[in-house]
Amino acid sequence: MLPWLNELKPSKKAFFKDRQNCDEIHPVCGNCSKHGVSCDFEGLPIDLNSPSANTPALVRQSTADSNGGPSSIHTPQSAVSSPPLYDTPTAMVRTNSHPAGSRLLELKLMHHFTAQTAATFSDINDTTAAWRDEIPTLAYESQYLMDAILAVSALHMRSLNPNDQSLVRATHSYMASSISQYSTLLSEGLSAENAEALFCTAALIAFQASASRSVENPESQYVVPLAWFHSFQGVKTVVMASWQWLRSSERVSPIINSQPALALNLDANRKLFFAPLLEGLEDQLKTIPENLVVSTRQAYEHAVAFLNWAYQKPLRNRILGFAATVSRRFVDLIAEHDPRALVIISCFFALTKTVDDVWWMKGIAKREVNGIFSLLPEEWWPKMEWPMRIANHEGPIDDETWGAPINDVKSEDEVIFGDVFNHIDVLTQYIEKYAPPGPVD
Repeated sequence: MLPWLNELKPSKKAFFKDRQNCDEIHPVCGNCSKHGVSCDFEGLPIDLNSPSANTPALVRQSTADSNGGPSSIHTPQSAVSSPPLYDTPTAMVRTNSHPAGSRLLELKLMHHFTAQTAATFSDINDTTAAWRDEIPTLAYESQYLMDAILAVSALHMRSLNPNDQSLVRATHSYMASSISQYSTLLSEGLSAENAEALFCTAALIAFQASASRSVENPESQYVVPLAWFHSFQGVKTVVMASWQWLRSSERVSPIINSQPALALNLDANRKLFFAPLLEGLEDQLKTIPENLVVSTRQAYEHAVAFLNWAYQKPLRNRILGFAATVSRRFVDLIAEHDPRALVIISCFFALTKTVDDVWWMKGIAKREVNGIFSLLPEEWWPKMEWPMRIANHEGPIDDETWGAPINDVKSEDEVIFGDVFNHIDVLTQYIEKYAPPGPVD
């Protein structure tokens, strides 16, 4: 059983509880601080009761405090002093412009999404076809999904035309609009009518969080990409909470099934490639509160097991599942700038070097690994030898640099028990047994 399984119970309950008594629902994760989940998007001044809330588009995460506490959010001065970017998605693109011009922008964005952007989400043909054909059709009746599509398309066009300020404005404004509407629907609960669109929107928010790191100008001071992890965790939560409807969806099943079923080796005695990342763990666990020992050990061991699994066969769909698969406790450790957790995610980002040719991953490995290195105490630098070597490597990565054969790798430990659908079936059955839908005391 996967160690993060029990952590899905509060998320499952949160979707089925009486939301009228909870005013702190996170717009991206679908959880709230009352349930013990912090989120980068807490700083978004979103009115959950108004899909057309005046939401400043640019929100940046500040660094964690000197004591290693959770990072906070601040709104840039420009967002405070200037008028909101939009009142509604339509008004956003039509202000001070001829209506025909705004229609042209939306047509350009949608055409670019179907012609180019959709093909960059996966290297599996069925998944690409779903994003290109099925999801835009679904968005005709879901404004928040349409806004997310337009936002990601604008960000892709911006990566190709970095000086086009209209694309900068469109990217932030459409995504802010999408998140506002999306958060409102999450607070009201998932249903057969909105499950598909909410899942696709969650996935696009996650893509946006990833891609923004490669498109935005680098900060003068490095900030750990918590938004990356929170947004992918949000996708996992939506899938688990709405699986009864998503499982039979022909439109989204190619997207979900593009993720291979996990076959992790959690045997701590096996000396796999990333085993050194767990050295000294027992001594560390003696220094933390007793009630956190089990979840912390499982968080580290599961994350390292995922790295070993992806390292043996470094394909895109295997590598990128890391942020969604790690436990909530592990994400909390990242937020606290825990050195071991930071070294582990630096190895994850180093793995992404093998998919550096994708626009929304370009330069991510080098930027994140070097940034994490700058935050670590000197005693942890030896653990960074491999990720630093991979992230800063120029040209194709050969077997010697990688540390193992990289082109034709077959995992001797991989035993697939069906596809990812079978795995989610097992998880949801467990959740339904131990966390049945209904109000939570």
